[in-house]
Amino acid sequence: MLFIDVLKRRAVRNPIATICLMICLGGGIAQGVFPASGVSIAAVPFFGVYLVIAFRSIARVGWVLLFFSFAIAVLALAGGIETRIFAEAAGRVVFLSALLTAVAFLRIAATQDPVVEVAGEFLTLQPPTRRYASLSAGGHLFGVLLNLGGLGVMLEVIMKGLQAHRHEMDDVVYEARKRRMVSACMRGFSSIAFWTPFGVALNLMILTIPDLEWAHLAPIGIALAGVLFLLGWLFDTLEWWRPPSARGRVAALTGDLPDWAHWSVVIVAGHILVLGGVVVALDRATEYSFQTVLIAIVPVYALLWSGLRKGIGGISDMSRRFVAQASGFATEMSVIASAGFIGLVALEVVPVEWIADHLGWIAARPVLTVVLLIMTVFVTGLLGVHPMISVVLLADVVNRVGVDGLSPLALGLALAGGWSSIICMGPAITAVVYASSIVGERPLTIGFRWNGVFGLASIVLITLIVGGGVATGLF
Repeated sequence: MLFIDVLKRRAVRNPIATICLMICLGGGIAQGVFPASGVSIAAVPFFGVYLVIAFRSIARVGWVLLFFSFAIAVLALAGGIETRIFAEAAGRVVFLSALLTAVAFLRIAATQDPVVEVAGEFLTLQPPTRRYASLSAGGHLFGVLLNLGGLGVMLEVIMKGLQAHRHEMDDVVYEARKRRMVSACMRGFSSIAFWTPFGVALNLMILTIPDLEWAHLAPIGIALAGVLFLLGWLFDTLEWWRPPSARGRVAALTGDLPDWAHWSVVIVAGHILVLGGVVVALDRATEYSFQTVLIAIVPVYALLWSGLRKGIGGISDMSRRFVAQASGFATEMSVIASAGFIGLVALEVVPVEWIADHLGWIAARPVLTVVLLIMTVFVTGLLGVHPMISVVLLADVVNRVGVDGLSPLALGLALAGGWSSIICMGPAITAVVYASSIVGERPLTIGFRWNGVFGLASIVLITLIVGGGVATGLF
């Protein structure tokens, strides 16, 4: 009891949690530099210690996935799983925890910078004619830079602006504006799964799909994100169109922004381009993998960002914030690491070979395979299965079947398409649940009522594009 009482104190708990996460970050980098060293196995116990220390911060979804991880591990051990599978799973868990740790530094650096906050407010306060474009772009831009935290930042800014002008709107106008602005932000955020190098989606697919490279997938992924942006803009225009006589009856949202506010968006986009460019350049110039370069460079960039802005004091402030927030990352860590573990080890429990044998008929049907992959990720997401799990399982089944004419690029685009379409629609998906807690609406309302038709249209459009690309040999 005395030990537990000591861990309840933040002054003790947070520094230990920080040390554990830094060991995981170092272990992930070391494993990438020295693949045969087995460093990741040595780092896994520290990740376990982190979860024990931060258990009070783990949400229900994290506990559910941790329970399934434990159950699948027991079943795998009972079935005589090979040691190398657990070693590979350990490497994946350590890498994913290292990725989240690295991105946490970037998130802190961004939220410390007033320019980022000004950029969010500038995008939110755009007039109705530019509102969807600005908020969708903002959700996408902040999502690329901060992942789920970026969605939270944008939604907080949106709700803050709406509440500040609540007295100027009746209930109907208030609810309509909230729905329109939140939907635009979430639709823009959902398409980051296609290309962002800083997110879990693409990194999981690169880990799972042999010969898939970010440099090959990203240009097409950005183009598909642009297609979904235009689709969302079309839906917004048709749904919220009003005759000229009815426009301008409600005061526009206003705020006290500096004269340079429009440049703040350029600066935030510049951070993404510079950081992404450095990672890609080092990936090409060195022998190390894209993921190794990513988790090594992102924290360094974040420290430079804070250091150049405020000197040594900025770096010290970032360190203090990281320590203070370390335990709070527990839900993200437990969910994503568990999903990575389950996706790999479950392959030894689920009769994948049997499934592959019975799906042998798709081996000569690449277009049909693409359609089935996209729809399976989408439907299982609606049923509550996170794409992190379904994508890994489906990728391995397809790899074992060996579909003729289905390139790694096409496989990655198909899985990313299903992932992207469900992110703003699935009521059990983390992003929708997270958004519901900020905007005060039920997940079913945000997922089905606000974004249901868009989600269905996007899945059909992505299926046609990716399937058409495979049929014509473009992908």
